[in-house]
Amino acid sequence: MSISFPPLPPFFIQPGFGDMPVGSVIAFAGPIASPRKASAPVAGASVEALGWLVCDGRMLDSNDYPQLYVVLGHLYGGLGQQFRLPDYRGYFLRGMDSGKGNDGDADQRTDPAGATTLNQGVGSRQEDALQTHEHLYKSAPTPAAPSGPGSVAGAPASSPALTEGGPTNGLTPPGGVRVSTTETRPKNIYVSYLIKCTYGLHQHRHHFHFAHQEKLP
Repeated sequence: MSISFPPLPPFFIQPGFGDMPVGSVIAFAGPIASPRKASAPVAGASVEALGWLVCDGRMLDSNDYPQLYVVLGHLYGGLGQQFRLPDYRGYFLRGMDSGKGNDGDADQRTDPAGATTLNQGVGSRQEDALQTHEHLYKSAPTPAAPSGPGSVAGAPASSPALTEGGPTNGLTPPGGVRVSTTETRPKNIYVSYLIKCTYGLHQHRHHFHFAHQEKLP
């Protein structure tokens, strides 16, 4: 299969064989301040100069980022020549199921632009969930014989008991259990997700047409 690219201004470098395609996403381990702040560190400035943008959902102009617009269009929102970056802040990324069946709730995914339309494609979102499950408990013993006349059968005294096949090895809650009222999560480490926005500019140009255009406060 051959991939054709629309014509670009002459100062944009055309992609070469094996180049990481525009729209690729990587995890960046260095600190990055918001590009909207004048106090952004060197790392924050350098990633954009190298053709990468933070996936923070900001709105861009297709005239400034024509190669990225060709890839994203209005998938993540926008109108006309304005389009929006994907917003991966606080999200885990998941490979698209594509009919494999590993995502049992794929039919509940929603539109990437935030609408309620069900969408199972790239960029679709899925809210957190806890899989339904059961806990097995030891039942209390029943009386060995019926009660005599004039007496009432009483329930045997209950005593602490482990759950059947439970994850603990004692009758007290295990130490170090972390709970959250907002989410169910694995151990994790923060990174910044970056998206490739251009293949570059010819070196004889002394300005970046795709550079961030917002006015600083």
